[in-house]
Amino acid sequence: MPDVTLVVQDIKDREEAGGLERALLRLEPVGLVNADPDRGLVAVSYEGGSAELERIERAVREAGYDFEPSPGAGQVED
Repeated sequence: MPDVTLVVQDIKDREEAGGLERALLRLEPVGLVNADPDRGLVAVSYEGGSAELERIERAVREAGYDFEPSPGAGQVED
């Protein structure tokens, strides 16, 4: 199961972090999510490759957040 960490600086509090976690957990390939508003990080474990990572990134944007992939996040193998 690949893991990715996204830098999401605009999560204001635990409530928003929980909402983002729930949104990502609705995606079929996602197994685990941990959003840390204090650090501005969202860690995601998921099944799949680059197409699934794109779905995760799109869901973060659709939830209203801007993000930057952590170093190495774009190096997912299919």
